[in-house]
Amino acid sequence: MSRYLTRAGTLLLAGLLGVAATAAQADTTLTYQGASGEFTVDMKPGAVRIDDATRQWQLYEESSEAIFSIDPSDRSYTRLDRNTASAIRERVDTLRAQIESRVQQLPEGQQATARAAMLQSVPGLDTSAQKVGLDRTGREDSVAGVSCEVVQVVRDGKPAETLCIASPDALGMSKQTFASVKSMFSLMQTMLAGTGFETAGLPYLSLSGMPVRFTDTNSGERRQLSDVAHDSLPEKRFTIPDGYIETAITQPGG
Repeated sequence: MSRYLTRAGTLLLAGLLGVAATAAQADTTLTYQGASGEFTVDMKPGAVRIDDATRQWQLYEESSEAIFSIDPSDRSYTRLDRNTASAIRERVDTLRAQIESRVQQLPEGQQATARAAMLQSVPGLDTSAQKVGLDRTGREDSVAGVSCEVVQVVRDGKPAETLCIASPDALGMSKQTFASVKSMFSLMQTMLAGTGFETAGLPYLSLSGMPVRFTDTNSGERRQLSDVAHDSLPEKRFTIPDGYIETAITQPGG
């Protein structure tokens, strides 16, 4: 499950190269550079593909309302959709109930500490309400020739990631392509609600654009634009190869 958050959630972070005056194109490829290497985001109306420095890649199909994680090393893929997310929520609820049952058997003075330790042992089980917001600093910058707005992500009142957000027009993205990107983030938000993972990613639906620079406040790691292209992308680029076998997503606590 965390694989979707770390990739479908944080991999869409980088910038574009001198396209402010370019007419919006249906297909867009963003290439990003960071400490972990290069990754690309291919986008077209109805689909988004994300490739990072590993061999695995992610695919969003708007028509299927699903996000796939494809692993060429064993010719397999997993599928995250509303049904899968519902099963994950049920599993998370069951684990929480089991933990609470065990905690209630302990002396009252030990319950709070034991509950916190057990919830943290399985990602997604801690239901502590984390508040995630945006501080729009009013500052503007330019990343590889693309104008962007500096935005600070705030988690529980503390500064977290720092982003520079470029509008779709500045990126040369068509309205149809950006609409598909937003639909992917909307689907993720809906599917992750109630799983405990909903606040792990960035608040993409509130950004009104794409991050062209990402800086992690804690580690100092930065990821940003290296290139942008608007070449027409072949349909096979957004298709799971023939012969790949679907496998189940690892459930929390599994």
